[in-house]
Amino acid sequence: MKGKGLPPNTPEERVRVMDKISMDAMTIGLREMIDEAIIRSEVELIKYFEEKLDKAGIPVILPPGGLGVHLDAMGFLPHLPQDKYPAGTLAAALYIASGIRAMERGTMSMERNREGREIFSDLELVRIAFPRRVYLKSHVDYAVDKILWLYEHRDLMKKLE
Repeated sequence: MKGKGLPPNTPEERVRVMDKISMDAMTIGLREMIDEAIIRSEVELIKYFEEKLDKAGIPVILPPGGLGVHLDAMGFLPHLPQDKYPAGTLAAALYIASGIRAMERGTMSMERNREGREIFSDLELVRIAFPRRVYLKSHVDYAVDKILWLYEHRDLMKKLE
């Protein structure tokens, strides 16, 4: 590096700079992982999300985890049998209606048996994860509003194939 503040010129210099940036980011992440105020605020936000959903009558798994909330897709979409993938249907509908990405945790995630037939999951869940220090209360309120709209219009959700 020729001078302070100048961009790196060689691949070796770029690697050293990236290493420092990566180390700085890791240092911040490690500090935040043990900061009880940050941990508490994340858990409180997830609890707030779960309580708003539960109070609105949305089928949600209780108690919530420390990393997110799980919707009960079979309770949300009782008109869909498991072979029509209720958790996958709900996750897709949530994304289409709101832009919220969630993860199907049900039959679609299961392995098939030796004959290639599906093994039905005991639960059909949609996991809405909360990455650390990303969501605000306004994001949660938006998500609750969209999930409530989907629940009120759940008959529009047919199936995934």
